[in-house]
Amino acid sequence: MQTLLNINWMQFLFQSSPWGLSLVGALIILLVGPFLKKPHRFSFGVAFATVLASLWLAWTNWMQVAGDNSGLFLFDKITYLFVLFFLIAAGLTLLLSYSYLKMFGLARPEYYSLLLFAVFGMGCMVAASDLMVFFLGLEIMSVALYVLAGFQRSNSLCVEASLKYFLIGAFASAFLLLGIAFIYGASGTTDLVLLHEKGMALASGDTRTYMLLGLSLLAVGLGFKIAAVPFHFWAADVYEGSPVVVTTFMATAVKAAGFAALLRIIWALFQWEPMLFTKVIWIGAALTMTIGNIAALVQKNMKRMLAYSSIAHAGYALVPLVAFANQSAAVVSSVAFYLLAYILMTTGAFAVLISLTGEGKENCRMSDLTGLGYKKPFLGFVMTFFMLSLAGMPPTMGFFGKYYMFLQAVQTGYVGLAVLGVLNSVVSVYYYLGPVVAMYFGKETEETKGLTHIWIPQSVLAVIWLAFLAVAFFGLFPTNILNMIQTSVSSWLVAVR
Repeated sequence: MQTLLNINWMQFLFQSSPWGLSLVGALIILLVGPFLKKPHRFSFGVAFATVLASLWLAWTNWMQVAGDNSGLFLFDKITYLFVLFFLIAAGLTLLLSYSYLKMFGLARPEYYSLLLFAVFGMGCMVAASDLMVFFLGLEIMSVALYVLAGFQRSNSLCVEASLKYFLIGAFASAFLLLGIAFIYGASGTTDLVLLHEKGMALASGDTRTYMLLGLSLLAVGLGFKIAAVPFHFWAADVYEGSPVVVTTFMATAVKAAGFAALLRIIWALFQWEPMLFTKVIWIGAALTMTIGNIAALVQKNMKRMLAYSSIAHAGYALVPLVAFANQSAAVVSSVAFYLLAYILMTTGAFAVLISLTGEGKENCRMSDLTGLGYKKPFLGFVMTFFMLSLAGMPPTMGFFGKYYMFLQAVQTGYVGLAVLGVLNSVVSVYYYLGPVVAMYFGKETEETKGLTHIWIPQSVLAVIWLAFLAVAFFGLFPTNILNMIQTSVSSWLVAVR
């Protein structure tokens, strides 16, 4: 491990550039954008160019890196893999945002700057080799999202969503910080690699109690961030109230960042008490996917339905973690693959909703989809495809992702949890078919007659096509992306031993 005094700073800047460049892009937009005649076009161009350059840098680093610990960040393949996921989600969100912001009169440079600040925070979270660096990254991401959630200030629901997100997020951050303080007090360090290597040997006697208390508080804080039951109550209101492009970003990139950080922390900390950890995860996964699915059954608003769906999917992603102590590499690989699948499926579904936006109004109710299947056949088809993939129907990417995750639980003897996951997937088919029924069999009303006249921006159409082709291709041919993920995980676990 290096110290800050002997870091090769040029190498450090290059290795951290895939997320560090987002900070540079955000500052350029903030300092230059407001003084231009066409700040919206400039800001979008800088943000999108930043994401594209960051994608190239992340891929270059992924190809070259063997594993390095600077004392601040872990530069390994798993870091760059997750950063690629965040950047893909950010790039797709940017494409969805350009026309949407113009339509609602929200075309201001700070939107793009905040989006890039959030990506920078996500990169710091997943790359952190110290709990304090992780916490700082989390707060950078969170503060940007609090503002983005309330970006449409004239909308009372938007302001309410921002306030709720801020209050509950601050509450969760307090739990996290207190947990980190207890861990530091008991062990004398916040270094994740050292905590992984020494484990409970760092704490003995009375300090062991404080260590376990710290872990409990950390678990509560992380539970809020990934919207796991019983810390999920904020998700539906925040998703519904936020602008739909912000909801898209929160449901994809932010969810992926939360789980990526969770995997790092599980590897470093929770292996100290594997039996206790497994029991907590079993209960948490069962409650999260069951309550998420049951709540989604009665939703009539697509944003709220997808919010509870997001909670249910968090439960699915928790299922393989019960096998972490026995087969950590396969568990991390299965969760990473599913996070990519979830990003693509959910972005595609929200892109269809954004394509229906018109006259400064979001059309996100289930009834707004009425007749879409025969008035706009392509939109109806891809929306059906995304809904079936989210439900886990073969031969989609969602099916393979769920199969791979549930397989980890079965192979380590947790058959009951896997069966519960399958049953929840069956339940989810009911509400995922709700939009399909509305699109093809719903009764047309005066409000839905305008669907034939909707104009779909080319950038939104591009996102729909990209998401559709990716979900279809990786569902049929998952080997290449799965090999990349497994290589990343193996490199990480070997490098840190």
